[in-house]
Amino acid sequence: MKEPFVSSAPGRLCLFGEHQDYLGLPVIAMAMNRRCALHFSPRPEPRVVCVSEAMGPVAEFDLTQPAEIAVDNPIGMALKSMLQEFGGYREMGWHVSIESEVPIRAGCSSSTALLTAWTAAWLKILNGRFDVGDVVKRCHKYEVLDYHGAGGNMDQFACAHGGIHRFGEALPEPLNLPQGTFVLGDSGQPKDTQGHLRRCKDARIPLMPLIDVPDPVLGSDERLLLDGTRINRDLEAHWSSVMAKQTANGPEIGRGLNRHHAALRDTLGLSTPRIEAMLSGAIEAGAWGGKINGSGGGGCAFVLAQQSAIEPVRKAMKQAGAIGAWAVKMDKGVTCEV
Repeated sequence: MKEPFVSSAPGRLCLFGEHQDYLGLPVIAMAMNRRCALHFSPRPEPRVVCVSEAMGPVAEFDLTQPAEIAVDNPIGMALKSMLQEFGGYREMGWHVSIESEVPIRAGCSSSTALLTAWTAAWLKILNGRFDVGDVVKRCHKYEVLDYHGAGGNMDQFACAHGGIHRFGEALPEPLNLPQGTFVLGDSGQPKDTQGHLRRCKDARIPLMPLIDVPDPVLGSDERLLLDGTRINRDLEAHWSSVMAKQTANGPEIGRGLNRHHAALRDTLGLSTPRIEAMLSGAIEAGAWGGKINGSGGGGCAFVLAQQSAIEPVRKAMKQAGAIGAWAVKMDKGVTCEV
């Protein structure tokens, strides 16, 4: 490609299965219409300059020296890997302007949306095309395996494929959207994504062989962790079965989201007083139910509500401390368009 183009990928909501993709269990995730867009414009010298609307200068890379590209972040690792794989690139450079509507460091996969759009764009530049399944594998490698991240692969699947799916070891399974509209609220509280992921992962992996043992010999803390993990697994299994066949009832799935959130809060310690206030306020304003979104310890939460309750719910979340609240819809996956 030699002309300007835009590569973009969506953020995501995790409906059921939060904190279990890294345990080898499936999740239900929906791509949302808050996206990260990368505007690629040609420049004469073979360098890449990345600038963010929100954060200013992000990175600069010399395309003639792929071996020297720093790999202290996933986009550098991705670019270096692809340049070496496809034999380098010396034609020209690119100015990349990053515009994102995905809340940053808030549990909505802002970093994966960026990496997904970035990877698809460079495959298009270097190889003339990209395959969604290949983008998923590459992004998981760059972001989790090579970068030693603690997460699973839900984010990479959701940002690349779009829609609403059950993601697991098998092929992504398309699901039906439930009744109602999702409202996302950003608490504005910073969170330690990798810290929470590692803490929850390390504590539970040794317990997984016991998840279906009737009465395992465990201490009270371990039993609580195992019970919460089982609740979350069973909720995902139930709702993926329902959503594969029909449009799920809004109030019923709202109660399921509440139960999932309670397990995440009470067994994994992932909520905060502000998140609790946002969810309680939204439910009092008419939402059917909701949960924290992402790794937890801050960031975003979302609720499911009927159309008439959207504005009262948005206002209630902001009154409870959210720095932003938006009605969000399902969206397509990664795209590269001239």
